[in-house]
Amino acid sequence: MERDKLFILAAPFEDGPGKLWFCRDCAMIEGALLANPQWAEHVDVRRIPFPRPRPEVIALLGDELQGLPVIVLAETSPAPDRVRRHEGRAYIKDASMITEYLSRTYGGAAPHP
Repeated sequence: MERDKLFILAAPFEDGPGKLWFCRDCAMIEGALLANPQWAEHVDVRRIPFPRPRPEVIALLGDELQGLPVIVLAETSPAPDRVRRHEGRAYIKDASMITEYLSRTYGGAAPHP
């Protein structure tokens, strides 16, 4: 994998008859992407439908780690100290940590403390 892959839920999505939703954490990341359009030059952003299974995520992290948002780091990307790993592949699941990682690694606006 040459570039980081960021997976977020496509919005809006239906969960229950006639009920539309969005994921709060994914919406925060969408806002950070709007504030930092240069991130798209370095990161593959994948907007995934809500229903499981989520084959693209499963292919990288297995069946148990389908929850979104998640960023899977490229082998050449600098892994932060608190990164998790699945079969040697580094990933971050926390939305704030994802945006901090992106701003630290690729520049741009970071989340305000």
